[in-house]
Amino acid sequence: MTMFNRQLCFGIKNLKKTFGAAAAAFFSTLISFQSLPAIAQCQVERDDAPLEHGMTNLPNIPICVWRNKKEVKPQAIAIAVHGMVMHGGVYDHLANELVGLGFEVYAQDLRGYGRWQFQPSSKSVLSYKASLEDLKALVRAAHNEHPDLPVFLIGESMGAGLSLRAAEAIPDEISGLVLSSPALKRRNYCEPEMVKDVAALFANPVRQFDMVPYIRKFASEDPVIAQETIEDPMVRKTLSLRELLTTASVIRSNINHVKNIPADMPVLVIQGDHDRMLQQNAVVTLLKKLKSTDQTVRWLPGKGHVLIETAHIDPTTLFTVKSWLVGHLPSVAERIAKVSTKAKYHQSDLVELSSIGNY
Repeated sequence: MTMFNRQLCFGIKNLKKTFGAAAAAFFSTLISFQSLPAIAQCQVERDDAPLEHGMTNLPNIPICVWRNKKEVKPQAIAIAVHGMVMHGGVYDHLANELVGLGFEVYAQDLRGYGRWQFQPSSKSVLSYKASLEDLKALVRAAHNEHPDLPVFLIGESMGAGLSLRAAEAIPDEISGLVLSSPALKRRNYCEPEMVKDVAALFANPVRQFDMVPYIRKFASEDPVIAQETIEDPMVRKTLSLRELLTTASVIRSNINHVKNIPADMPVLVIQGDHDRMLQQNAVVTLLKKLKSTDQTVRWLPGKGHVLIETAHIDPTTLFTVKSWLVGHLPSVAERIAKVSTKAKYHQSDLVELSSIGNY
């Protein structure tokens, strides 16, 4: 940390006394950003076939990895989990931003989505259960590769639901959760077109349901984001009745896994108040069941369902995610304490991080 940053840190205490915690936290976040690599100094490398390029510790599934081309040791790992119909690559913009802050980012394709669509039929089956096992394997692989680094899960929609389930299953391996538009309770619509489509599905259960009109109407308040999703060749455009019912069942049961999230796990929830896909008031239920003593909620006025799975992330949303993550990076001492005492570390391998409070 520079002498300038040390002076600022000393001044934070006085700021807190004079102007309150909000002002102090704001300046703390700025200090933390200063202590991390600048985006302009970072060359981001995206690898869509990491197993073929030497990362053989990863599970054998479609994964995207974003990292610094300069082979600088990362300061944290972020694993991004996509939602229904999406794929791991939709996190490209967010991942590039996080690599610029010292993160290494992984994003898998959930079973049945993304590159799984083009696998033989026996492998392309939609399965959230298998996707959860993939996610847990990915978390463990990240820990094996970087045992001294924190691992954060970032999930949107169904990806937030799977992140909750993973945090319940392997809490000791996850340092925090970012839950965007968490899939907890579907909206129920009785529009004529939807009633007609659902009736047609039940009449012919093997028929594929066209998702494009619903993506256009419900995915985002921003037509640019909706069109981006529709034009993405890796986004799945059709689902069967069985797949729709399976998805609805998983969404309903996601809330049951909230109560088992440990009290010491930090959680950020971001939710738009114009979400037309899910009921945003389910977030209130989430917070009531959540035992975490470090909860941050950001309501985003005028925003719809897709918030971070896009190249058009709102700057306020992006700042919220980035500053929360930076604010929850552990200190060097905390990192070392979490790894085996048998491990040997060189001070030059560790990057000093500012320890800041909630903002």
